[in-house]
Amino acid sequence: MRVDSFLVRDGRAIRPDLHRARFGAGYPSLDAVPCTGEWFPRITDAGVDVRPAPPLRRTTTLWIPGSEDPRTAPRVKGPDLPMLGELRAQAREHGADDALLRANGHALEAANAALLVFDGRDWIQAPESQTLASTTVTAVVEAGLLPAPRRRAIPLAELKKSPALVASALHGLTPVVAWVHDGQTTPAPAVELDAAALNAALWQYAERL
Repeated sequence: MRVDSFLVRDGRAIRPDLHRARFGAGYPSLDAVPCTGEWFPRITDAGVDVRPAPPLRRTTTLWIPGSEDPRTAPRVKGPDLPMLGELRAQAREHGADDALLRANGHALEAANAALLVFDGRDWIQAPESQTLASTTVTAVVEAGLLPAPRRRAIPLAELKKSPALVASALHGLTPVVAWVHDGQTTPAPAVELDAAALNAALWQYAERL
């Protein structure tokens, strides 16, 4: 089953075209989403579940689990959501917002968001073959608000010494402020950009559904 979801504010959303393209043929009508208020519809092959948007966060703490990425279809949003939901629940039990997905000693992305790591020169993302295409990262880059991330493997050893952002279609861009690993919480290096201002700028490009 394919799944999509994104924040809707007063009938507008950031780049709904990117969501339709990632989902593929058979994208259902969004006519049921109200034109006022904040919503977080869940879109599947079966239709649209209109849900109120949850509270948005301004920062993110990520938990690094001991297990490796359990996904069987990392490039498709939907088939692996139950196990990703379980990982996120475990992350919350550890005092974090989301879980890091990792494989072979390298960071991939969060269970519910893309991961961007700053290496002192460029923003870095894990290779495309191992990550879900991020509509939020694409939207930010195409709006000229951030340069396109360079794709390469991200060793776990880089994480605790590198500024990092996560990007989701609900929360937008949020700086990673701490890592939780082996029962220890480690502050993350500060991100030297104003993520809230970037999110506000990105919403200037929001479109009617």
